[in-house]
Amino acid sequence: MKTWEEFKRMHVSDNFYGCVAPDGLWFDSSESFAIAVHWCAYYAGEFDLSKAQEMQWMETEGKALGFSIIHSTMLKQMYEKGLIK
Repeated sequence: MKTWEEFKRMHVSDNFYGCVAPDGLWFDSSESFAIAVHWCAYYAGEFDLSKAQEMQWMETEGKALGFSIIHSTMLKQMYEKGLIK
């Protein structure tokens, strides 16, 4: 298993949000929570939403589908326990 430093996908900062798919795949990141939500919506095929609609989508459909926005401190812990791909 790679170390966290080798595995992490965000190298600009240690304070970021990861977009995690229902299967545990960490597929994108951002220093901004709102932009992380944006990437989750895009990953799910929702391309024409306003920022407010993206937040609403994440709060309802995104959660129901199993998408998560996870802060980097928790991502690290989850990765080290084998919960994040």
